[in-house]
Amino acid sequence: MIPAAVPLPADERLRALLDEVAGRRVVVVGNSSGQFSQGLGERIDGFDLVVRMNLGLVREPRHQGSRTDIVFSSTDKLDAATILSAYRPRWTVWATPKRERMPDLAALGDTLVLHPLEVWDALHARTAPARPSTGLIALNLFFQYGRCADLAFAGFDFFASGTFYHRRLFGLLPGRRKSSTAHDGDVEARAAAAMIASGRLRDLSAR
Repeated sequence: MIPAAVPLPADERLRALLDEVAGRRVVVVGNSSGQFSQGLGERIDGFDLVVRMNLGLVREPRHQGSRTDIVFSSTDKLDAATILSAYRPRWTVWATPKRERMPDLAALGDTLVLHPLEVWDALHARTAPARPSTGLIALNLFFQYGRCADLAFAGFDFFASGTFYHRRLFGLLPGRRKSSTAHDGDVEARAAAAMIASGRLRDLSAR
């Protein structure tokens, strides 16, 4: 079951981001190790806007696509300089309510958006006691509020194959990192399945 969307705060940057995705084809690309056998890169690049998260840099464009338009971050490992050099996004969203952990992102200026606390709280109520992952936060925001013409995801297997990047080296080496126990893959898979069942979200890896 998908709960009713909570009211959004009056935030000009958030509204500008949501206005940009409205009526457009958006794909959210996750960081699963399993994506490197799927060959979805060309389909990902065919979307109007490509969303990535945290340290999930493009390593193999054939599978991941090559472009990044929006970054969702919940890690202090990504400061503004790293985001701009590694991703060159149009928008960056600080996804976690732990704003005291946010690195210096001042250089992003008006392209930095703080994910609404009210929306995170409502999502957390569905995943508790686990915290929602950054990927689920991105999917939920655009599903509930984005008014996208087409919303899809790739590179998600809800922690079954682990995260592909090595945290210390920002995705430049293929070492795997064990998925965090802070998230519940089964709960998140069910949340995504409910969105898919509504007809307003697609899994690009589905045959």
